[in-house]
Amino acid sequence: MNITPEKSTGNVQQLCIEVNKADYAESVENALKKYRKTAQIPGFRVGNAPMGLIKRNYEKPLIADEVNKLASDNLYGYLEKNNINIMFEPMLIEEKSTVDFDNQEDFVFTFEFALQPEFELDFAALPLMKAFKIEANKEEVEDYMNQVRRRHGDYINPEVVEDDDYVSVKWGEEENGFFFIKDLTEKGKKMFIGKKVEDTVNVVFNELFISKENLKKFLKKEDGNFDESNLGSAELKIVSIGRVNLAEMNEEFFKKAFPDGSINSVKEFEKIAAQQIEAQWKQETDRKFMNDAILLIMQNVTMELPEDFIKRFILRNNAEITEEQLAQEWNKYLESFKWQLIESKLGKDENVEVTIDEIKNHIRNFYYQNYFMQFNLADVEERLNQLVEEAVKDKKQVKQLYDQLFDHKMMQLLQSKMNIEELTGDFNQFVAFMTGKEVEGKKQKADKKEKGEEKKEKGEKPLVTESAEAEEKPKKTRRSPTKKKTE
Repeated sequence: MNITPEKSTGNVQQLCIEVNKADYAESVENALKKYRKTAQIPGFRVGNAPMGLIKRNYEKPLIADEVNKLASDNLYGYLEKNNINIMFEPMLIEEKSTVDFDNQEDFVFTFEFALQPEFELDFAALPLMKAFKIEANKEEVEDYMNQVRRRHGDYINPEVVEDDDYVSVKWGEEENGFFFIKDLTEKGKKMFIGKKVEDTVNVVFNELFISKENLKKFLKKEDGNFDESNLGSAELKIVSIGRVNLAEMNEEFFKKAFPDGSINSVKEFEKIAAQQIEAQWKQETDRKFMNDAILLIMQNVTMELPEDFIKRFILRNNAEITEEQLAQEWNKYLESFKWQLIESKLGKDENVEVTIDEIKNHIRNFYYQNYFMQFNLADVEERLNQLVEEAVKDKKQVKQLYDQLFDHKMMQLLQSKMNIEELTGDFNQFVAFMTGKEVEGKKQKADKKEKGEEKKEKGEKPLVTESAEAEEKPKKTRRSPTKKKTE
């Protein structure tokens, strides 16, 4: 067995591995003897077939398997022994290799591989980055609380239609339907609010609902028999009016709405409502943060990538991609590989890891929050554990959860390391931030205050405000790097 470095061009190196018959002969001979003991060949009892026949049937495939294994093991052994970190998997250079299992006994494998580029990431030297946190406003909190109160309220049949009601109507000889007032257009609301049972209202169907989906549902139409241009008009007669009165926020309500005892007062209710609303938008702010953070980091990290090697690797391993397509999307590929290298280095240097216990806890919390919130946790613990164990049998799902949790930890790491000024406001202000409108940060406001330029008019609200305190970041655990082997 000879292992010889052949050539080095920048970050791309070549390695020649010679596998001689003496390197594999003994292993192949032992494997043939094992095959002979169990081989079922017509005309011979098991274990008595001639070795010559066994060799004709099995020797070449066994040689191929053993030689490929030796080449692969020695390739990755060389890389590990010499502490060589590579990008992607090594590629066989066919024109510099001699591998013919039908006609050869000695073989030559020449591989090329790309070294991971050296680079530095100095968080302290990165420019200031602004990040946004959405805070629930008073109207959103009240609406959320009313939805919960409505679910636990009393059903009644009022005499007059109001804006929170739902109305059942009929028209023609047999047609009937119902709708919620909140789903109507402003014109539709004006037509029905204040009406009573037995009153009639002339409507044009296309003008009645805010959305086409609500209109189809009311008319009991599917896509195949829904002709929007031929709906016409009708005289609707109100058959009944339904309303759910909001539940009083008393001890009985809190016990029904929050059986785990976590909420026992209006103040606590308001707090959890704000948290739930903000959680709904957190995915959007997190996505914005990561996009901005990755862009800022890549703009300030310099590394030399072996572009020619990467292009050849992509084309060899993705038959559906043409050279023209690769050229068109090359910048996206390059950015993706660059971030993968940065992320891998960060994960290793900062001990970022996701454990199986963390994955199980994530699954357990998902099931509890979505299906068992109305029960005490202790009462459903056994069932939750069963669901978790069933879920982790799905390796694809486990991999997806691993990636999701790893990305979340990476985001927390960047939030703890980068020079960030957090801005807060409601969703509309976040949209303004997303569209690039000027946002005042902490330093800008401090400069204005020093110059006496800060606006202090009563009732005036800035576009965004700073959060009072940064969120504490959890400690990270180590993720062990792994190496892939080629077959």
